Amino acid sequence: MKKTAIAALIICVMLSGCQRGPQRYTDQRYDLLDTLIVLTAYSDSQETFDAMSELAFSEFERLHRLFDTYNDTGEGLSRLNAAAGQGPQPVEPEVMQLLLLGKEGYELTGGKVNIAMGAVLQLWSDAREAALEDPDNAALPDMDALQRAAEHCTIDDLVLDEQAGTAELRDSAMRIDVGAVAKGYATGLVADALRAAGYTDFVISAGGNVWAEGAPPGEDGWTVGVQSPDDSGELLTTLTLSDCAAVTSGGYLRYMTVDGVQYHHIIDPDTLMPSENALSATIIYTDSGVADVLSTACFMLPQDESAALIQKVDGARLILLNAAGELVEIP
Repeated sequence: MKKTAIAALIICVMLSGCQRGPQRYTDQRYDLLDTLIVLTAYSDSQETFDAMSELAFSEFERLHRLFDTYNDTGEGLSRLNAAAGQGPQPVEPEVMQLLLLGKEGYELTGGKVNIAMGAVLQLWSDAREAALEDPDNAALPDMDALQRAAEHCTIDDLVLDEQAGTAELRDSAMRIDVGAVAKGYATGLVADALRAAGYTDFVISAGGNVWAEGAPPGEDGWTVGVQSPDDSGELLTTLTLSDCAAVTSGGYLRYMTVDGVQYHHIIDPDTLMPSENALSATIIYTDSGVADVLSTACFMLPQDESAALIQKVDGARLILLNAAGELVEIP
């Protein structure tokens, strides 16, 4: 995945002080999934927490290699993109499940979340990188080039065979980009691995993706603050979470400035430009990958369509900061 500057987290885990009994421990990495990842847990010893941390970050490292679409890792999505137009390719089980989530997300969101948009997103990524290197000459991608790239973003050209364990990109110019879904999905997988190993009472924060497992001693859940996407550091609201995800999408992490105007990285497939319908969208749900899909879609959709989308997913909750700066909670 492409290296980008670390920015302030829009979801910040608010932790209480020391308590008797199990102690709070924390560890973090800056070099995985293009974001700061923080693991916090209550444990009976440093040794137990260190083993937990080793498991968590080794899993994040493995998934980072599989889901990286901007660097040649020789495996996972990097290998699949390199073989576009060359017939079915074997893919790892986690990659297959992520691609299936992407196709399901496309149907659920009416095409707003499209993991086949890699050709378009590459042009925007190149423009952002050029702007970082030479801010005085920052420029938007050429619209004609974007429209030509959009001709190679058809989700039906991603063909999956679960039984054979293969994926095929039928268009040699298409590319998969899982930026809208990968962090949420990976965070959920790491939480699954920790739970399967017997660990409890932990919280993972991966950029705008939080998974809260169990609770601190004596508490009903983890207290998580949804931070304003501006530079004020203020909290829009606080949540108490247990055994669920909170995922935020917003334009606060990756953007470039052209002629004094900021252009963020969440590109609307209909306009091929950054979406302007919301300032941030936070989803609370029991499936971290689905929450990532929904938060991306709700960031791009008009408010009434976001509300309609959330009604389709039983148990999902949306906290939307709309374009007017109004905080709306649905349902």
